[in-house]
Amino acid sequence: MRSHFESYYVHPKNVHGELLVLTDEEVHHLSRVKRHQKGDRIRAVDGLGTAYEAEVDRISKSRAECRITETRRLLGEPAGELTLVQAMIKGDRFDWVIEKCVEIGVKRIIPLITENTIVKAGSGKINRWRRVALGAMKQCGRSVLPEIAEPRTLKQTVTLGADCQVRLIAHGSEGSRTVRIPEEPAVRSPKAICIVGPEGGFTDDEIRMAADNGFTPVSLGPRRLRAETAGIVLTTMVLSQWGELC
Repeated sequence: MRSHFESYYVHPKNVHGELLVLTDEEVHHLSRVKRHQKGDRIRAVDGLGTAYEAEVDRISKSRAECRITETRRLLGEPAGELTLVQAMIKGDRFDWVIEKCVEIGVKRIIPLITENTIVKAGSGKINRWRRVALGAMKQCGRSVLPEIAEPRTLKQTVTLGADCQVRLIAHGSEGSRTVRIPEEPAVRSPKAICIVGPEGGFTDDEIRMAADNGFTPVSLGPRRLRAETAGIVLTTMVLSQWGELC
């Protein structure tokens, strides 16, 4: 019997007692790409926080039936909830931000529209970003599928931090502070929200709006970072201070 714990995605409706059923692209990947056979052990996750260790029992062209041998909750998930609000950027760089943020433990990503945002996102782009998040979840060993929200304006976003202990907006100006996150959060499941702007940066009015809603403008160092790099750096700093990255 081969043992290979690459994660597959199983829709919650396809879990029935001790049986889970893989369909569509997951079956193709399991049987055609990874060449799994009856008796092989796999891992499947439902995107809602449950991971299943299972043994392949039956494979056809359209479905694979697997017998569940063990169930685990919140496998690979951080204790805290971190939301990244990232201004949309050109090309496939936003895909890269999503992939890497899912890997390090971000819970939700909100595409941001600002005064200097020049990228628009239709349903095709949003669906692609959600597929990127799904692939990253399976690859990195998480069990919760991070939310890729519909694009929002800064005004719609700043009010989301009301229940967050950490509210930061990246802004490299003279009045910005260096990032300081409490190493030991005061609550068991801390929440944080980080906002990162577009290539052209935020306007003064946008920074004031964020500050009025409890966000602290923070500097990410003496060098100018690309927008996608800033999103990864800021979220990494928060998760590292929480002890989620070693």
